[in-house]
Amino acid sequence: MKKQAVIQGVAILIVGAIIGGFGYADIEYYITELPYEIDLALYYIGSLISFIGFVYLIYGIVAKGPQPPPRTVYVPTPTPAYAPVAAPQPQPQVPRCPTCGQPLELIQQYNRWYCRTCQKYV
Repeated sequence: MKKQAVIQGVAILIVGAIIGGFGYADIEYYITELPYEIDLALYYIGSLISFIGFVYLIYGIVAKGPQPPPRTVYVPTPTPAYAPVAAPQPQPQVPRCPTCGQPLELIQQYNRWYCRTCQKYV
């Protein structure tokens, strides 16, 4: 229902009823000194305006009645493609001493491998 159309329909209906009622009352009870033709015209014009207001009122109630909300179509958002998780890189094997087979130690100062067991650079 469109509230504004209903209010306008009621207002037009009331204005038409007042005009038509004035014309009818003047025809029946001779309230004014207007000629009969003018009173009759007021009666018919008021009736016509009242009818138009009534039609507009019904239009505001029925034709502008509650409409179901439009269907909202939700489109799923594509999920981002992630890069496959790489397997963790194995730690580089510490080289072994060719003589005793023990792990070697890198001496950064000389950038050489040292065996603590054999106490020599490899």
